[in-house]
Amino acid sequence: MRNNTLVISIMLGALILSSGCETVDVTDSANRTELSSETIETVERKIVDIDVPSGTVMAGEEVFIRVQILDTNNQTQWYETGFEFYSESENLYFQDNMIRLPEESLTDDIFRVEIAYETMKKEIILMVANPLSQTIDDKGIVSNPTSYDVLINKNRSLPNNYIPNDLVTVEVPTCLPNPEIRQLRLVASDALSEMFSVALEDDVELVARSGYRSYATQASLYNGYVDKYGQAYADKYSAQPGTSEHQTGLAMDITAESVNLQLDDNFGKTKEGLWLSQNAHRFGFIIRYPEGMKDVTGYFYEPWHVRYLGVNLATNVYDSGLTLEEYYLTLENQ
Repeated sequence: MRNNTLVISIMLGALILSSGCETVDVTDSANRTELSSETIETVERKIVDIDVPSGTVMAGEEVFIRVQILDTNNQTQWYETGFEFYSESENLYFQDNMIRLPEESLTDDIFRVEIAYETMKKEIILMVANPLSQTIDDKGIVSNPTSYDVLINKNRSLPNNYIPNDLVTVEVPTCLPNPEIRQLRLVASDALSEMFSVALEDDVELVARSGYRSYATQASLYNGYVDKYGQAYADKYSAQPGTSEHQTGLAMDITAESVNLQLDDNFGKTKEGLWLSQNAHRFGFIIRYPEGMKDVTGYFYEPWHVRYLGVNLATNVYDSGLTLEEYYLTLENQ
């Protein structure tokens, strides 16, 4: 009997040892479980970056998109296909990973585009600028003559044969019979009508004097100054053909009865001139040649000469306190 008891005792001891019961620590086990749970934390899959041009883009430019995705394993990867684009603008063109801006885009236009990849979405903002250095050829001829934001001055000319294809006769009071100069491009004419109408509500009566001038008309005007006063005088007070804003169909000289319907510096001090300088931007116009800025614009003060740029750009130029040349240069240097 004693031998059998010994065998049973040995077997029970071995069974207890093999069960490992004496090595279990409940507290340590809980800590390990908690640590394991913290280590396996899931990372949200999302768009972390979109590769787009920094700064501004030009009208008609094609912008190519790459999207960086953060995966659930906390790794990033760039993708160039599989996007969907959404925008309130109906004029943007999308194809594959490319966004093309409208040819008629103006400086300071802003386009908001939402880019979707699978279920992830992120917005980008594209701002337009048509830089001076990129809109002129080596002969000083502008490459964007039809754009509402084209910059024309004594160093930047329109093509000799440029004639706007959307000229209309303005529907506001005018004081000169010549039918050519009573014209503006359609969008500028509509804006002029609105401006004159609002001015009347403020008891301000404006009169349009001289709008569009063809290359031939400007040549005749300039040559008349040369014949009568000489080249130096003509260059000082008139524009050589091709360099006049009037040829764009976007400029109008405005006057009033208070200055006998003439183009007079004193217009800027009248009720009409003051109203115009303070409100023109609301309708898309600026006073193109401010006082004391001849060295920049090339022209003496002309409080009567307004130039259409569109409300957004005109307001930004007005708020900046800069001439159009200076404003464009700030964009160029960004």
